[in-house]
Amino acid sequence: MKRLVTISLIMLLLLAIEGVAIELLPSFIKLSQVYLTPHWLLLFLIIVVSFGYPNDSTIPITFAVVFGLMTDIVYTGILGVYMFMLALSVYSSQLLNRLLQANLWMLLLIAFASITVMEVGLLSIYSLIGIPTMSLNNFLLYRYIPTVIANLLFLLIIYVPSRKLLHWMKEESF
Repeated sequence: MKRLVTISLIMLLLLAIEGVAIELLPSFIKLSQVYLTPHWLLLFLIIVVSFGYPNDSTIPITFAVVFGLMTDIVYTGILGVYMFMLALSVYSSQLLNRLLQANLWMLLLIAFASITVMEVGLLSIYSLIGIPTMSLNNFLLYRYIPTVIANLLFLLIIYVPSRKLLHWMKEESF
């Protein structure tokens, strides 16, 4: 139970920090045409899937649904979009995790695929419901590529501490 509470608190902190992360960027990035979208909850959930619950997909997907809904409530005006896409991205990472070894290089590959599912899914859903989005070329150049690069760098930063925390929680029967 304490393990679930600890992971929930970390994810709640990441949810709060995601909202202000863009404001902490240098002004030349904020004033450019580049759109960086932090997907830190997704990245942490990918680590949780790989090292915390490698054989149980229900707990990480439940986290994805709950925190996706919280993201919808706090940051978007439409309920269910992030909830669905975060859960789908975590599920795809769970499937890839079963096929690949759990190491840093494979985790980067899984994160790349999950971020792609998330970004393309969000673009598709928003296009289907009629919310104006950018063209595919602008999406790839100004949003997708910078978002993938920034999020993979963030994954490299949180990889070791998150993995050690999950390993410690497993050993301590937290």
